[in-house]
Amino acid sequence: MIGERVQRFCALHHIEGPLLAAVSGGVDSTALLVLLHELGFAVSCAHINHRLRGSDSYDDEQFVRDLCARLGIPLHVEDGTLEPRAVKDRGVEAAAREVRYARLRELRDRTGARWVATAHQQNDQAETVLLRLISGGGMGSLRGIQPVRDDGFIRPLLDVPRDELTAFLAERGITPRIDRTNADDRFLRNRLRKVLGDLGPAATKHLAAVSAEAREKWPVIERAVDEAEHVEVTNDETRFLEWPDEEWLRASLLHRHIRRMDPVARDVDIRKLASRISVSRELEVVLRRRPVVTPPFEYRLTPGEPLYLAEIDRTIHVANGKRTTDNGQRFQLPAVATSFTVRNRREGDRYGHKKLKSHLIDRKIRREIRDGLPLLVWNDEIVWIEGVGVAEKFRVNGPSGEGNVLYEVWMEGPGESNHD
Repeated sequence: MIGERVQRFCALHHIEGPLLAAVSGGVDSTALLVLLHELGFAVSCAHINHRLRGSDSYDDEQFVRDLCARLGIPLHVEDGTLEPRAVKDRGVEAAAREVRYARLRELRDRTGARWVATAHQQNDQAETVLLRLISGGGMGSLRGIQPVRDDGFIRPLLDVPRDELTAFLAERGITPRIDRTNADDRFLRNRLRKVLGDLGPAATKHLAAVSAEAREKWPVIERAVDEAEHVEVTNDETRFLEWPDEEWLRASLLHRHIRRMDPVARDVDIRKLASRISVSRELEVVLRRRPVVTPPFEYRLTPGEPLYLAEIDRTIHVANGKRTTDNGQRFQLPAVATSFTVRNRREGDRYGHKKLKSHLIDRKIRREIRDGLPLLVWNDEIVWIEGVGVAEKFRVNGPSGEGNVLYEVWMEGPGESNHD
């Protein structure tokens, strides 16, 4: 029984106290939420709306709202709009994962939950092992998804096959949402999913078993890497004072410090990089974060007239009235705005009652992209920041009050269009 496996998992890892379940509305996360509820856990639900699939994204959100209302589970919905620059640099999936985990951490801290439960299951584990191996992740790829992470994220369903979760929901008459992008062959994970499907459930089970064995034996590898690690580090640099002869140790050290400086880095071919670095012991190898500098910019924007921002190669739109796009964000002002200011950040900026710098740090916005974020300013107050959202004072939480004026803001890159 799935419930018994989840209970054993929680007992093994001493999972107690309030849980926050990340729920998209798909099969896996819906089953996770229902399971935790049936098992009597003190659970609340988190839904992050990335607004990536037009009306389907809002239908997903409504499904989760309806499910939580029916089960009597507290629900927290967060805006997960992606930063276009992050999408360009890392791809949609990686950018969405980064934003999703940042929002989940914020919710965990705000709600007092001890753990964040995500619905990764056995098929996800097998797919992840293959994906990381062919992307050059080295031996560490065999570990796959961690059942319990140091930051409090847990995966109670990691030993459960996807078809069992589908059957679990069918028995309860629950029809989850279907994300059609999971069938899009442009994504490597989707192609691997099809390959594993053709190979049959035994292949998935065997890969998941290898992953569990690799995690069990990994401390032996870690000790060898620790012994070979002689470095000086800062936030933006690792200086290797000694460079081991063994290629696998070089790869492991590079991977460790690339992930230290860029935790979301996944697609670096570490083995190829390590094999090209061969130096004498009198020389040093330095791994350094590349700085990204955006020059100061400031423009005047008239509602209804697109404004191109040459410094970041993006176009910003502000429109009056009702929603006109699927990806825009609405805000309200107490008076009609004939113009706005669009600029990047300045020393001393405040976002609501807090310093902007502190707010960006709290939201886990990477330092190297902060100067490139466009700010929408009205009456000397920051109304909206791309990738952060609308300031509390200007948010639309329901029907606009008498005298308030509704607006919508969205960004476009070269060749993009968010219009229906």
